[in-house]
Amino acid sequence: MTIKLVAFDMDGTFLNDKNTYNHQRFGEILKQLRAKDIRVVAASGSQYQRLQDQFSEFKSEMDFVSQNGAAVYSNGEPLLIRAMPEEAVTATLDVINHQFAETDIAEHLVVGVKSAYVDQTISQAAYDLTYHYYNHLKRVTDLATVTPQRLQDQITSIGITFEPHVDFNAKITDLRQSLPSGLSSQTSGYNTELISDNSVNKAAGLLELQHKYNIANDEIMTFGDNENDLSMLKLTPYGYVVDNAEPKIKNQVTHLTESNNDEGVLNVLNQLVS
Repeated sequence: MTIKLVAFDMDGTFLNDKNTYNHQRFGEILKQLRAKDIRVVAASGSQYQRLQDQFSEFKSEMDFVSQNGAAVYSNGEPLLIRAMPEEAVTATLDVINHQFAETDIAEHLVVGVKSAYVDQTISQAAYDLTYHYYNHLKRVTDLATVTPQRLQDQITSIGITFEPHVDFNAKITDLRQSLPSGLSSQTSGYNTELISDNSVNKAAGLLELQHKYNIANDEIMTFGDNENDLSMLKLTPYGYVVDNAEPKIKNQVTHLTESNNDEGVLNVLNQLVS
């Protein structure tokens, strides 16, 4: 086994339930991985700016697949930005705001390259929850009618979070059937769907890095816990699911490691460099 790149999901996989990780242990392992010329990639559904903050002391030694693969960065520069067409943004916001009862939706947001955006009427509690995943976040007037031109930003995804009381599987079925042509959504946990161009997924994001560094699928090791991780978990023979993942995800992945709270990702990476 020759591994040249490792990629891990963040929430529910690399990060523990307190939204942090063992910085000292990761720093030691990262140094050993880079000494072996192994690329290290954080692959997340959340925004690039959040990942930069979470890895502030390590970011110069890492690459980033953000927004489920819609925005890929290497050496601090964008390698890929997959924006949604303006008409698709408008159509998707129409679906969200007219097809679902207001009481079914906890929150929705529009995610761009520069920032993520929520409606100015958002409650402070909902704002704080969204900020947990998108810490470059702006309130805007009438989110339901925003456009890339109005925001002066490239819109790469639209997120919708359903309330805990809803039948989530039924709601996402309705959502996916109603999306405009060329778009799809992926479940990223916590009753949240992220909508983007249907070419966007974490495996496609990693492919940009594979091309840059000349890395084959069987030279990659990946880690995840949710549906939006499956594309990269299935990309390689060395896909690992953490123990806290749902059975329907575990059943589709070859390898299992300890939970996010038991440093499952770091445990495997430590074996890789030993």
